[in-house]
Amino acid sequence: MSNNADRKPCSKRRRLLKARLAARDGAQCFYCATPFGPGLEGATVDHLIPRSLVHTWAQAALVLACGPCNEAKADVLPQALLRPAPGQFGPGLVPARAV
Repeated sequence: MSNNADRKPCSKRRRLLKARLAARDGAQCFYCATPFGPGLEGATVDHLIPRSLVHTWAQAALVLACGPCNEAKADVLPQALLRPAPGQFGPGLVPARAV
């Protein structure tokens, strides 16, 4: 049996979700740090772990992404897209432990 976290949110809930994600992570693309407008124009909701692997719309599994980054990531894990240079971390990337 599925619960509400498994169902795609309606447009009203999607706007609320985008606002919550922006409050949590900032009003910018998780991948390239492109800022979104005050109404989050250009923001899309991306499943950090592809929905094909984890069937949920829970806020913890989602990030805001610009259209080009969301399309580039497609249905792959973020590790395949994000390859920071040693010692450099972009938005959303934090070291597992201090070196």
